Amino acid sequence: DMFALLEEMGGGGASASSPTTEKEDSLIDNTIKNTFTMPRTLTQAFQLSPPSNPEVEIIRHRNHEKFKSDFYDLFRNCVPSSAVAAATLSKASAKHQESPNAQRNQCIRSVLQPVWRQMPAHSIWERLQFSLKTLEAGCVRDNQKTMGQLPPWCCIESEEQLINHLLCPSVQQINAWVLHGKQRGIVWEPLLPVPAISSQDINDQTNQGYRRNTFSLIEEEVKFQFIRSFKKCIGGGSREALPSVDKVYSTMKSLPEIDTFSDMEEVKKDDVTGITNEKQAFILQNIFGSQPFKKIVQKLHKKMMYLAEDTYAHFLSDLKKTSDRKAAEEQQQLNKGRKRKGGKDKSGSMPKITFIDDDDDATTDRKKNDTDRQARVICGGLSMKINIDHMQKLERLHKRTLSNILGADESSSFARLLFTLLLRYDALEGAGLQSAIPHSVFRFLHNKFGCKFESFASPFNCYEMKQGGDSEYGTAFGDTDAWFGSEGSFFGVDFLRKGGCFQANPPFASEFMECMYQRMHHFLSMTNGDNDTVDEEVPPIQFAIFVPAWAESSGWQSLMSSPYLSKHCIIDQKKHYYAEGTQHRRTQRESNAKDDGKGSYRIASFDTSVFFLQNAAAKKKWPLDDEVQEGLEKAFALTEDEEEVKKSSVKSKKLRQKSAHRQAKKQTTTQQKKVIKQQQQQQQQQPEKKKRKKSSTAGKKKLMSGGEDEMNIFNS
Repeated sequence: DMFALLEEMGGGGASASSPTTEKEDSLIDNTIKNTFTMPRTLTQAFQLSPPSNPEVEIIRHRNHEKFKSDFYDLFRNCVPSSAVAAATLSKASAKHQESPNAQRNQCIRSVLQPVWRQMPAHSIWERLQFSLKTLEAGCVRDNQKTMGQLPPWCCIESEEQLINHLLCPSVQQINAWVLHGKQRGIVWEPLLPVPAISSQDINDQTNQGYRRNTFSLIEEEVKFQFIRSFKKCIGGGSREALPSVDKVYSTMKSLPEIDTFSDMEEVKKDDVTGITNEKQAFILQNIFGSQPFKKIVQKLHKKMMYLAEDTYAHFLSDLKKTSDRKAAEEQQQLNKGRKRKGGKDKSGSMPKITFIDDDDDATTDRKKNDTDRQARVICGGLSMKINIDHMQKLERLHKRTLSNILGADESSSFARLLFTLLLRYDALEGAGLQSAIPHSVFRFLHNKFGCKFESFASPFNCYEMKQGGDSEYGTAFGDTDAWFGSEGSFFGVDFLRKGGCFQANPPFASEFMECMYQRMHHFLSMTNGDNDTVDEEVPPIQFAIFVPAWAESSGWQSLMSSPYLSKHCIIDQKKHYYAEGTQHRRTQRESNAKDDGKGSYRIASFDTSVFFLQNAAAKKKWPLDDEVQEGLEKAFALTEDEEEVKKSSVKSKKLRQKSAHRQAKKQTTTQQKKVIKQQQQQQQQQPEKKKRKKSSTAGKKKLMSGGEDEMNIFNS
């Protein structure tokens, strides 16, 4: 039980002999006065969760990988295998005089089970994770507002303490902060699913609401993926045997109407919005309202929550063990009289950065500033890759952030922060969910509307201002991204204070997009006067939102029906690209090979809807016309930014020439080796030929001489 474990571990993990115990206790009790004003960006970024370090992140990553593996198995086992289902169906068919409800359920299972087996469990978790984490973050924010105080890791006494606590925290500190925050419901777990927000004896009402909402999120995600898999199955793109739509439709229609819906819950029409085929919509509506479907979803939710509780309890246990081990090691050092010097890393072994050379280039002399290479960051037995171009970008962002906050741009913590960042984003498998609009599109928004803020970015794919100025962007993980310039979660940004145009390319999860719209609606309604009158003191607020044109999703429908919608553009799927979500792991040669020379971009999988939401002040400042559609299409086609495309094409050409030269050289070397080998073989064969020639000549002479003797005998 996670709650019992929290009570048992209430001591915080730092032993009584630890030199930091008194300071951590004072932090937990919030007795330290905040005499140092922490920068707003850091307070915002670290509002929900304490900073991390490599050792803690490795523990979190391993538990998350274990959870994903178990969840995939759990999801697949929610329905029987095709062989078991066929045997059950044959037994049921042997029975006579089945009730209409039993006949309907049998008909529904004949469609439900094969489609369920085709649903991608990894895609469901990738999208569901964003929605669950957003729900959890909202509950944590509400608890923090109720308590009316900053979390302990944000209570900073001095600039020196800021560096020690947020830039290089120890495992003991993180363990103490996590336990303290989880018991009170004021800490957000960035990666692992949690079974509850806080201990039951503190706020059980919040926990109950959280569990109810998690069920709704799972149900909505399953319905969304079920519709997509259903379309694929009836289109012949599945190995599972599925009854024909006409047969299922006629069977359901033949049952008495009163029995068809007698034990079914009310089904929302929104569940099948976007399904134009009447028969398909009828079948899906019956399935989503049936008891078999509800039972499977309830089973999935119940087992997932048990799995989440077990996983998070293991994480807390592993964290405590590591904390106790570190405390014991520090105590041993003190007993030996070895005092830790100031400025040394407290978070364990420092990650190491090494550079990777391709096999083809192992014998060539490469320049140290060659950006078409990869680096490997190693720590704790794990190795993370990043290309040099992105690593240099992160180093610039890190130095700029340090300069803005501390007035210094040098830090010995870059390798540790880089490893933690890479490991966190490695857990998010969906490259599409991490994709971003091309820089040419953001530059178009910047030039036309003065857009400077990306709502959903990452330090890897954020737009880096070229002509001075800082990159402004929000990310999913403030605890790992803050020291690279992130302002934290979109849901914690004060758009009223900032004002202006904000670009948003959220993860493509329907419930997540709906939550995003609700926050946008909040700020737009706050700043919009009566009858769209413009107040000079109210800043213009405009959101430019890029989402798939999924008319069946609730998130898309919310945006489409918004009273603040000023313009909606559709970008054709075949005519635009997105920046690859895993571009930071790949070299330029790998990108060119995989993306047909388009660099680190991928062709869009769907048509894209671009929504422009504006308050009255924004409508007056930025009237939207047809040029917006044209400008977006050009920018998305990677033709608007001629300089960048030219640079990319020239670089690609040089790389191709270099690769061709290496290949030609390799072929030439191979041919030369073959020629040399043939010559050597010929040289070896020549003495043998001479010997054979001599022996054959001698034999002939002997034969001739022998013949003459025989003739002499005959003559005699």
